[in-house]
Amino acid sequence: MKKHRPSLADKRRMQPDRTYKDLKQKHKAKIADWMFRAVCEYYTEHSEMPPEDAVAGITDRIYEKIVSTCIWVPYEEVYREFLSRLPEYEIHIQEGVFSDSSQKTSQSIPPAPKPKKAGGKRCPNCGRKMKQQFIGLKHCKCGMSWQRGEGFFERSPDMVFALKRQKVGKKIKQRPVVRHRDD
Repeated sequence: MKKHRPSLADKRRMQPDRTYKDLKQKHKAKIADWMFRAVCEYYTEHSEMPPEDAVAGITDRIYEKIVSTCIWVPYEEVYREFLSRLPEYEIHIQEGVFSDSSQKTSQSIPPAPKPKKAGGKRCPNCGRKMKQQFIGLKHCKCGMSWQRGEGFFERSPDMVFALKRQKVGKKIKQRPVVRHRDD
């Protein structure tokens, strides 16, 4: 049996006092994208930011899109959100950051690099990802090691890696230590 999906009228009846903040994050992002694109289109046509009367017209077009995708939020909430975002959009437009593909130039801003993962230590000699032996101690196949607080160092055959118990406050914690064999 097919699952019943509530219509927009049902959504309005169930949640008459819904706010913009109550929307899902993906719906907010979609609406914000529509708003920015509409402001960019207006700016390219008129070479200025939309005045108060044009803002109402743009909001009407955006709200039609929202209703057509069965997202329920009152018109006043969308209008208020659009007015609050206009100064931010003006800054983006003045910097030349258009989301429209026809406006992109060869001097567009490249995407930001992805942040590195916390455990992504790479060997400075060979570039391989180091394997963790203990928390705070990593090794590579080529003979390099890394220890928190000490940094990178070359392993020698007489080194022994162990855990040392230390009292930190009321807890006893295990810390990695490097010992040398006495031959």
